[in-house]
Amino acid sequence: MRHFNDIDPLTVAQDPRVVASIQDDRKPHKTWYFLIDQDHMIISNATYFTDLETNESEWLHYQIEFPKRGLQWYLDTLEHKFFKTEAEGGLPKGKFYDIAEIDGERLSIDRAFNADGNGNGGGGYSFVTLDRKEDDLAKEYTFTDAFLFQGGLIQIFEDIAAKIKGGQL
Repeated sequence: MRHFNDIDPLTVAQDPRVVASIQDDRKPHKTWYFLIDQDHMIISNATYFTDLETNESEWLHYQIEFPKRGLQWYLDTLEHKFFKTEAEGGLPKGKFYDIAEIDGERLSIDRAFNADGNGNGGGGYSFVTLDRKEDDLAKEYTFTDAFLFQGGLIQIFEDIAAKIKGGQL
């Protein structure tokens, strides 16, 4: 499995591997970056954080990496497993995740029932890279339904996936 250096949050906006970016729908100081590095996709975010107690500021970042063909799997799984009933070929009742192996890496997509993180039960989906760990936990990002479907993120994912499929990325 190919390993990647951490993305530098100070220079990621100028990185030639960036194919798209979007401002977070809930946190205007947070930007999401989508990079293609050969056969892999990297999703990274950079957040300018100021500690309210010390008033010190710093850039925070996180990233996940997965085979770029996995993006289409994430999208297809949303459409064909999560958006359909069991009778229509979707996930069985009570199952809220799906796992597949793409180019030798296990990926998972999970339904998140508190994706907004404020206890209001705002739903979303977690994109998980099961074989890539940080602090012994699988690396993942959870995106709210609002960010995915009203905030433009799903369109960015679809555009990138189409370019990957078309051989442009």
